[in-house]
Amino acid sequence: MELLMPGLGLVFWMAVSFGFVLLILKKYAWKPILQVLNQREKQLAKSFSDARRIEYEMSQLATLKTTRVAEADQAAAEIIAEARAEAERIVAGAREKAKEEASSIASKTDELLEKYKKEAMQEIKGQLSTLSLEIAEKVLREEFSDRDRNLKYVSRLLDDVAIN
Repeated sequence: MELLMPGLGLVFWMAVSFGFVLLILKKYAWKPILQVLNQREKQLAKSFSDARRIEYEMSQLATLKTTRVAEADQAAAEIIAEARAEAERIVAGAREKAKEEASSIASKTDELLEKYKKEAMQEIKGQLSTLSLEIAEKVLREEFSDRDRNLKYVSRLLDDVAIN
């Protein structure tokens, strides 16, 4: 039963030992332990505030990223629209130039055709006048005494001209 009910001396020495250990711990261990705990608490508080700040910055960066991506998409769309407009302008210019060249070629062709037509008419007129003179000369050489004979002769000459 002695263990269940310790003696007064044992309790006294246990209290003295406990007090002595408590003083030693207070002098040498409590301050460093409390300093470590305070530093740890400050470090945790700083980590939490840093985490909140980083989270806020990340959300700001995400917003900035989406804004920049939208701006880049808009700029790309503008560049594409400008390129299309430039291509259409170039195509329209090329069409206009082609129309002008076609018109120029057509007018030159018309002029050449008119020139060749005039030359052909001049040549035909020259041949007709030569043929007319030849026919007149042959007719004048023939006698004019017989009218039927003259008509047959002129008819034969005309047939010769038509064949040639």
